[in-house]
Amino acid sequence: RSYACKYGFSSELWRFLEPVGMAIFYFAPNFVIVITAVMIPAVAKRATAAREGMKWQGVMTVVLTVAAYTISFLPMAVYHILKPFVEKDPSRPGPFKITYYIVSFSFLTINVIANFYIYCLAITSFRDFLRLRTKRIIFYLRNTFKTQGNEENFRSS
Repeated sequence: RSYACKYGFSSELWRFLEPVGMAIFYFAPNFVIVITAVMIPAVAKRATAAREGMKWQGVMTVVLTVAAYTISFLPMAVYHILKPFVEKDPSRPGPFKITYYIVSFSFLTINVIANFYIYCLAITSFRDFLRLRTKRIIFYLRNTFKTQGNEENFRSS
């Protein structure tokens, strides 16, 4: 038997407190992250102009990571802010809850998936590390199959 609390956040006061809380806890931190990411290239440009030097790989990595994070997180923030106004009865989920929530929840994985590709694209040392590790694994697998006498199976796959 499953139980569901039908009275959680059912007061009319929550219709206004929830969006305010979500704006404070979702949009404010994201706003700071985006503003900081926008300021980093400007500071980097000034540092380069002053001949202090700046690693553009790091700047590009930060900007791309923030962009992926914002794209992945924004739909969930919008969901939490609009939820009290769109859903009249929380015990009966409508299309907004069923469709938009699932899509926005799926968007959260973009950040996790994108980080690997951003690091591969922006950081040369990370690409070199992956290349070295891949060569070591292939070397190890070839030696393992050679010692077991299954080199033909390894080449065919």
